[in-house]
Amino acid sequence: MIVFLLGLAVLIMMAVAAHSLAYFPGDITVSHAAQAYQSAWLDTFLSGVSWLGFPPQSDVLFGLIVVTLFALGARWAAMTEAIAAMGSGGLYLLLQLVVAQPRPTADLVRVAGPVQLTSFPSGHLATFTAVFGLLAYLGFRRLQSSPARWVPVVATAVFLALMGFARLYSGQHWASDILAGCLLGALWLVAVIRIYVWGQGRHWPMRVGAPRMLRWPRLHGPAA
Repeated sequence: MIVFLLGLAVLIMMAVAAHSLAYFPGDITVSHAAQAYQSAWLDTFLSGVSWLGFPPQSDVLFGLIVVTLFALGARWAAMTEAIAAMGSGGLYLLLQLVVAQPRPTADLVRVAGPVQLTSFPSGHLATFTAVFGLLAYLGFRRLQSSPARWVPVVATAVFLALMGFARLYSGQHWASDILAGCLLGALWLVAVIRIYVWGQGRHWPMRVGAPRMLRWPRLHGPAA
């Protein structure tokens, strides 16, 4: 709880500062470093990574995750994934409206293209941290007796790092936006994991007839 409150305090302080700053100290330096090497193949690859985080494709991706979990019989996991996606999306949109920090401009960094919404925090990182973070948690718990339990955690961390770099490379976000997006997504992830564990503790019903190997383990006690 102390770590959660500290993270929340840091996010609030960053939001207050971003409301009056066009960018944080060091943001331009980090962006220039991220854009130091440029090539056609890197443009295409990182544009594709960023593309995944824009609606409607992000909505389709998150919807597929929810539907797949539901089809596998993990109904409560599916519901909490929906909560993770919708909650993180709503929170970052609200924070962007309140903070209203402008996007990076072409006179400061190379900008791949205009984006209508404001800059702080990164919606890509907020939503993917919450949604994929919960998937990593579920995978870790599902494989807790196997060394492979760390695979979903590492895969999620690598993907988030790649997404963060892609947003920097595009010039559509500052490093502070990306950090704030990860922090917002992580804070919401903690809340969603609590909701998931609470639901499992109340023995949320699984789909009748679901194969035993596909059923998610029931968890008891506080979240890890």
